[in-house]
Amino acid sequence: MRSFRKAALAAILLASSAVPAFGAVLINSANTGYNFSVDYDGQVGGAATNLLDALSTFTFTGVSNSGLTYNFNYSVKNNSSVSSRLTAFGFNVDPTASSASSTGAFPSANLGDNFPEGVRTVDVCFEADANGNCTGGSGGLNSSATGTGTFALTFAQVMSSVSLDSFVTRFQSINPTINGSSSGVGLGTVVQSGGNPITAPEPGTWLMMLGGFGLVGFAMRRREGRLQLSQLA
Repeated sequence: MRSFRKAALAAILLASSAVPAFGAVLINSANTGYNFSVDYDGQVGGAATNLLDALSTFTFTGVSNSGLTYNFNYSVKNNSSVSSRLTAFGFNVDPTASSASSTGAFPSANLGDNFPEGVRTVDVCFEADANGNCTGGSGGLNSSATGTGTFALTFAQVMSSVSLDSFVTRFQSINPTINGSSSGVGLGTVVQSGGNPITAPEPGTWLMMLGGFGLVGFAMRRREGRLQLSQLA
């Protein structure tokens, strides 16, 4: 019994420790007011850096356009400890949006745009200027600055829910340079959610949870085998 309890406890701890690292957020069309925050860790030249940092909060404000359009408010802050500009943010969306629009600090919306540092293409991104890409541009948020606005995602058909993941930001004009470069990215992790959250864990989370449940099953089989042997003795 003691070994079973230990295995069960290990499985629970393993699963619970993995949950906060979810990377996808499921937005239900009826869940107006749902909000979540994303923390972005800096990366320059393929290496992580704690000198670049950002935090965003997204609030779902409901659907419009006969249910085809999902509407959001956003707040993005450049928390970098070095001089820099945060010029764009983006993410993947499932299903793919047919169009997007935005207002405020990042008024230009682009579909299927590129981010450097190995991030590659994201489904939608929002930039501070209007040069048509999120790889680089003028304007943006200087260190310690916060930008707010709205964005909307429109889909080809009415969806009961949509999923957002792979959150990323673009940093430019880094001074002094980091790893010999004046530009980089921020890789996002969902750190907080509220308003009846519905979240989808990353694939790695499911694997760890399944592994934990496997430990429980193994312990149960061992315990049953020992009981059978004791009964035969």
